[in-house]
Amino acid sequence: MARKPPPPPGPLALQGDLDVFCIQAQWEGLQAYLASHEGPLALDLSSVSDLDLSGLQLLLALDRHLDARGDRLALSGVKPEWLDRFRPLGLALLLEGRP
Repeated sequence: MARKPPPPPGPLALQGDLDVFCIQAQWEGLQAYLASHEGPLALDLSSVSDLDLSGLQLLLALDRHLDARGDRLALSGVKPEWLDRFRPLGLALLLEGRP
């Protein structure tokens, strides 16, 4: 009897801030996670307090990294104020779930 593949893990929940002060630690944590997990990544941002341009840059780099290995990034928990902040700059596409 063939074994079923394990179900995909639930979303990875980020905590704290995604800002210039915390970005290095967040990136290192994500890199460690990616080194031990394959496949697409669902990221829950609902517990993230603040997202600045550095945090958006991290999410874009993460999206490019996953795309290069043939995987996708899916975001949930995106706060409306982040969309308001980045949409006028033309930088909200990833947050809105569009490529």
